[in-house]
Amino acid sequence: MIPEASKSGVGVRMSADATEPAGFASQPIAQLLVKVATRCNIDCSYCYWFRDAAVYEKPKLMSEEVRQQLLRRIEEHVTEYGLADLPIVLHGGEPLLWGVDNFNHFAEACAAITARTGSVIPISVTTNGILIDDRWLDCFETNRISVAISVDGPAHIHDLNRKTFQGRGTHEAVERAVRRLVARDIRVSVLAVCNPAYPPRQYVDFFADCGITHYDIMVPDATVDEKPPGIAAFYNGLFELWLDANSSQPAVNIRIITDMVTALLGSNSPTEGVGYNPVELCTVMTDGSVEPHDVLRIAGKGSTRTTFNVFDHALDDVRNEPRWRAARDASINLAAKCRSCKFMNACGGGYLPHRFSKTNGYDNPSVYCDDLYAMYENMQAVLEGHLYVKKPGGERVAIRDALGRA
Repeated sequence: MIPEASKSGVGVRMSADATEPAGFASQPIAQLLVKVATRCNIDCSYCYWFRDAAVYEKPKLMSEEVRQQLLRRIEEHVTEYGLADLPIVLHGGEPLLWGVDNFNHFAEACAAITARTGSVIPISVTTNGILIDDRWLDCFETNRISVAISVDGPAHIHDLNRKTFQGRGTHEAVERAVRRLVARDIRVSVLAVCNPAYPPRQYVDFFADCGITHYDIMVPDATVDEKPPGIAAFYNGLFELWLDANSSQPAVNIRIITDMVTALLGSNSPTEGVGYNPVELCTVMTDGSVEPHDVLRIAGKGSTRTTFNVFDHALDDVRNEPRWRAARDASINLAAKCRSCKFMNACGGGYLPHRFSKTNGYDNPSVYCDDLYAMYENMQAVLEGHLYVKKPGGERVAIRDALGRA
């Protein structure tokens, strides 16, 4: 029998071998995803958030009462565990619906916590950019808030899926916001979703024209029960473009490519979608409830609901909450196929939401398993031709040749 996450019908199943793999020491929550708004001002066709109708049961915006209690819990958490930092991502829905004043108050309160505790609290926001104006730019710049803005490349790709509720494209407004962000002293990156029907160069050229050097082109969200189009050719082409752009010196950081290369070379990837590490993100909702990673809503209604909240529980208590624990354990207890794969440590079974099925929960390889294997295999072959071992006498030997001689 594959154990259920809890007796309350959680519907999150772990691998049959649900024992903790060695090497993952317990550690306090190290990052918060804070949902300051549960609604959005545009209508994206692929959004995972609204796949779960339970989001409509939450308050539209985080109240002052919840904000103040969350801040108390943050200070309590960094003090108890002596954290050097606690990154916070303000998220939605569309987080800018929360308003400039709330952002300013939150940032000022976090700065005060830093002054009292010495723990740095970096704040970032993920936004569709529609509402960005001079007040928002001043807010981001003054409070050193990093901005990740969602742009699916050029207009003819972006406007296919990212529309207003009236069916109009949003690209013009978003591109204007991107260019205004780049012109200010604001740390800005772009989040795009891959559309494999279009060549990666169209994305890369557009971002270069906008002056964007840090971006991600994310794998489209899908579960094992779906049949998404293949992505390997797109990402293999993107990898080539990344290599060309960085051939002489670091110039462009494409997060998914950088993370995959990092993982292949044996280091831990900094993001949860790549590499073999537990997913331990903590999500705080607008009502103060505390949940696992928000993208797990892709599994359907109520799939991330817990009974924990910032009023009755410390932040780190979520580590003992059944649904949070089940999701965390599922991220490292991989399916049998993954455990026998040569790319297990680099791939980690793929992004956890992409491993879900109604039949087996998360006890599956990624819906993109074949594509991921092809992507890693291509990267490995190319990297072997670029990397070398320096011998004591100074001679350089290509990694491929060194391995062949071993």
